[in-house]
Amino acid sequence: MNYEYQIAGLRVLLELPFSISVQPSSQAFLSAPGGGQADVRFLCRPVPSLPQPPVDGHEESNRCYAETAAERQVFFRPSPTGAPYACVTWRAGEPRVLRCCYLAGEESRINYSMKICDMLGLESLLLQFRGMLLHCAFIRWQGQGILFSADSGVGKSTQAELWEQHRGAETLNGDRAGLMKSGGVWTAYGLPYAGSSRVYRNASAPVSAVFMLEQAPVNQVLPLSPAAALRRLYQVTIHSWDTAYVQEILPILEDFVTSVPVYLLRCRPDAGATEAALAALRRKGIAENE
Repeated sequence: MNYEYQIAGLRVLLELPFSISVQPSSQAFLSAPGGGQADVRFLCRPVPSLPQPPVDGHEESNRCYAETAAERQVFFRPSPTGAPYACVTWRAGEPRVLRCCYLAGEESRINYSMKICDMLGLESLLLQFRGMLLHCAFIRWQGQGILFSADSGVGKSTQAELWEQHRGAETLNGDRAGLMKSGGVWTAYGLPYAGSSRVYRNASAPVSAVFMLEQAPVNQVLPLSPAAALRRLYQVTIHSWDTAYVQEILPILEDFVTSVPVYLLRCRPDAGATEAALAALRRKGIAENE
């Protein structure tokens, strides 16, 4: 069965030997293949056995990441010590083709849309096109994209909800956004994954500003220099354990922070936070004075 994902303006063709269950998060992003050439192909096939991950691989979230000069592999396991049931490989000479081998008879572990999306590896996928994934709540307000970024639990979704309630904004994703640059403009895209927020829309907007959040007793906005913005975004965006990824993503992140204004928003969970952020946008000429 063939399917096509629309992710951050990219067409990802899934070539699978089984049908998949399409979950709500994927319904707006997944369709029958269209005409023309896909940007990325995901080829999936069963195999009778899989090798054990290398002992020097990086272990994280029931996965093992292994990389050589020739290829990058991600092994998927049911538990940190379990045998892998699938492995996705990127080969150096074919950066836009992903090959997934899975244990024959174990289709039930991967035959649903959220798992397939997870196996695509959105960070690596966007990187092939000089894009990146940012952990943030992504709203569209008056046609502009505004991003609220922070570690989990700081209040990204809360700030997005406040803009919906008090400013008429719409949340396009409550947990992350895909960022791509085209024609000198950075654009944010909703993605088929949104963490616990369950807000995921297949829509986009040019990025006007990013607000890095800190909880505070008083609402206050401070502009960040590109260097300060890069440090903060690095902390919530980059897998520092992946040296190759860091080397590739840093120039892209540097371009982003020199192209888009980034602010520190020290905030309370109230309407005053939206007023403080809006005042900063007006000073920058991003929003009109009322």
